[in-house]
Amino acid sequence: MRKLLLIILLLFSSNGYSNELTEEVAIAKLHEFFFLLDVDNYEKENFSKIVAKDFQIFEVGNDFDLDSFDQFINDATITIVETDWTLSDFEVTLDDHSAHISYYNKGIFKTKDNESIYSDWMESVFMVLEDGELKIKFLQSDLINREIK
Repeated sequence: MRKLLLIILLLFSSNGYSNELTEEVAIAKLHEFFFLLDVDNYEKENFSKIVAKDFQIFEVGNDFDLDSFDQFINDATITIVETDWTLSDFEVTLDDHSAHISYYNKGIFKTKDNESIYSDWMESVFMVLEDGELKIKFLQSDLINREIK
């Protein structure tokens, strides 16, 4: 009986990840993505741990993989000194091995020139279980509105 309980415990706690894929787990992973993307937190090594090996993002009319997205972020941080995102209106679809979330994103970017760039996007993210952990595989971002003050 102890062996059975130990096996069950190990199955549900391997890598600190529960085998149950829920809306809450998927939304938390999305928030983690944006936390690690924040200009104060971004490091490619940490960011790479939450994205799939074949990560892809469509942003500002470009198709990025992890390396090209890292270069894009590094170029942006030359002028961007603060970032903030508010995610809302989540529509989550799950299966046993993946999650898809569509949502709205309101972002604020503050520049070294004391400008604030306010952006509204409609976004879609696809996540997959990879090595027993939920990871971001693909993100599509469509700009709705941008205002500079």
